[in-house]
Amino acid sequence: MREVIDGLAGGLADTGFLVRWALALVGLALGIAVFRFGWRHFFFSLAHGAELDLRQRMLDHALVLSATELERTTPGELMALATNDLESVRRALAMGLVAGVDASLYAVVAAGALFWLDPASAAVAVLPLPCLALLMKGAMRAIYRRWDGVQSSFESLTERARETIAGARVLKSFAREPEGERRLAAASQEVARRSVAHARVEAALHPAILLFTGACTALLLGFGGARVADGRLGLGTFVAMISYLGMLTWPAIAMGWMLSMLQRASASMDRLQAFLARAPEDAGGERLPGPARGALEVRALRLSLPGAHAPVLDGIDFALRPGDSLGITGPVGSGKSVLLGLLAGLREPPPGAIALDGRDLAGLARAARRAAVAYVPQEAFLFSDTIEANLRLGDPDASPGELEQACRAAALHEEIVALPDGYQSQLGERGISLSGGQKQRLCLARALLKPAPVLLLDDTLSAVDPASEARIAAALAGRRGRQTLVVVSHRLSALHGLDRVAVLERGRLVQLGPPAALLQQPGPYRELARLQELEGGGAA
Repeated sequence: MREVIDGLAGGLADTGFLVRWALALVGLALGIAVFRFGWRHFFFSLAHGAELDLRQRMLDHALVLSATELERTTPGELMALATNDLESVRRALAMGLVAGVDASLYAVVAAGALFWLDPASAAVAVLPLPCLALLMKGAMRAIYRRWDGVQSSFESLTERARETIAGARVLKSFAREPEGERRLAAASQEVARRSVAHARVEAALHPAILLFTGACTALLLGFGGARVADGRLGLGTFVAMISYLGMLTWPAIAMGWMLSMLQRASASMDRLQAFLARAPEDAGGERLPGPARGALEVRALRLSLPGAHAPVLDGIDFALRPGDSLGITGPVGSGKSVLLGLLAGLREPPPGAIALDGRDLAGLARAARRAAVAYVPQEAFLFSDTIEANLRLGDPDASPGELEQACRAAALHEEIVALPDGYQSQLGERGISLSGGQKQRLCLARALLKPAPVLLLDDTLSAVDPASEARIAAALAGRRGRQTLVVVSHRLSALHGLDRVAVLERGRLVQLGPPAALLQQPGPYRELARLQELEGGGAA
């Protein structure tokens, strides 16, 4: 532009002269386009690869968190991390770095050209820029704090939305839909309030940048224009300097945009790192010398949970030989499910308190503990997949005949084949298309498929009708001697036929013995049997 203007002003420009410089500008624009495509493609690919890697690391880490950390982690937190936070990191690695590279190259070339053309005018023109740098530094701190607040409130909103949708049936049954809407609206309004506070800082940053770059242009026009009038600066050079100064406006805006995205990404990355720093389970430990036989021994087991005022379990003692069966009953909160979680390897037992085949459970590798146990938790959980896919979690290599045999043992086969697609029937979220009893029996069948020497059932038959319960009890009796069985239940009918029954109260073992013998002894077991008999008679 300087050469063309000076040529025109001096009467030296002809058609060839103008065409030559026009082609030079076109060539420069083509070069910029090629290189800009190259580095944008590189940074965008890098960003998507980093997002994929971080998401995989999050999933892997969530699957190896300790039981204590899992209890502290809500699904809403994980969903917020996997959506908004990861998106912030990806955008910073993509457009943030693209804008940074773009702005840096523009700034270096434009500033260098300004000072090369006329150092005095350039020095005056850039005087407002240090003040702009101080302003941006303060704005970045505010953006970090406010974006962290936005993400925290979004995490709460995500968890609230998940909870409201999952509990929609409960809200409807109590006609409390307005209450659910109110709580969700309150969480949404908090996100909106914090987002507006964050947007206010970003909205003020862009006009501030334009104000300071406008001040730079005004200084150049005043100081540089005077030098042109005095003849100390050529008109072409002055126009070129105005163009270069205009080129500095985009880097200033791009730097503000990039720094804003980097601050967002920094706040989000800190949240991701905090999650990834949570303690995973200890994967170390010894292996069993051979296949597990299923002998269990609990010795003076005492366990306290964080925040509890009293031990959850205190002084529990019993021993099971391979193939033995034990029932566990007691009032709510007596520690039954906690005890089963320890036996299943979901919680870390105190050293020396529980032994599997004579080896301390606390010293065994988690994989070895869990491979020896088939566990059905109190809450039946099914994946949004086919019935067969859910069953194959117990044994991926099970034959169709083995699937049918397990479902017959769980008194479920006839109900499955009555469905339009049989074992290929698609279940809704968490098995919502099945009844409570069907879900429990499907989870039981899944556990029966697992080739494990120990079977743990945590109140698995609570929603099962008496006829199905009797069939399941007969099927479990047929496995006697081949699999160690531990059954937790409030219904004593589910414990009939077991070798022994343990009665827990407030974490203590108050009775232990064969069911028939306990019925003859004064104590909580006989009292519970009497109450259930009365309830059964009243119902009849």
